[in-house]
Amino acid sequence: MEKRMNQLERCDRRWCNGYLLIENGHCLIEDEEGDIMLPESLQSTMICLKENDRWTKGELLGSMILHENGELLDIQGGEEIQYTASLAKGLLDLLMFVPENVFYDIIAQIEQLGFSVYDCVFSSFHSFQQVSFFQFSTDTQSLALQCHHDFALGQIRFEWTTSDGHRSVSQFDGI
Repeated sequence: MEKRMNQLERCDRRWCNGYLLIENGHCLIEDEEGDIMLPESLQSTMICLKENDRWTKGELLGSMILHENGELLDIQGGEEIQYTASLAKGLLDLLMFVPENVFYDIIAQIEQLGFSVYDCVFSSFHSFQQVSFFQFSTDTQSLALQCHHDFALGQIRFEWTTSDGHRSVSQFDGI
């Protein structure tokens, strides 16, 4: 599982850009689209902070940042940060459920179609269900993925459809 998580950390669009805000003494994050979120909604407290046109590592702790040099910095508001994107739970569950060769094939297919695993905006996966659904979206295109499990035959089939009309099917045995 550690090998798979390391691979996921190397996927495109892993990092998001945003700004820290202080409102009524509370720290908030504004993403690139202008949406506001609480720091608690991040998957990890680890961030990168832009200082003097250079990114440095830190950890977001309430309304403070623990800088990589050990210094505690008060958040003033307006700080530019990068934070890790969230991976949809259902997609993560699928990626941990399938055999290793299928794991790498799914990621390769997603990337070949111009998407990242971090572009998943909807996922419905339960290992005991026969069909699972996933929706990926970027600013310019969408990808629908259906995953069909045939437990009797020990097979899994993926049906990929992009908003520009590209369709493909991949099937694996030994699931």
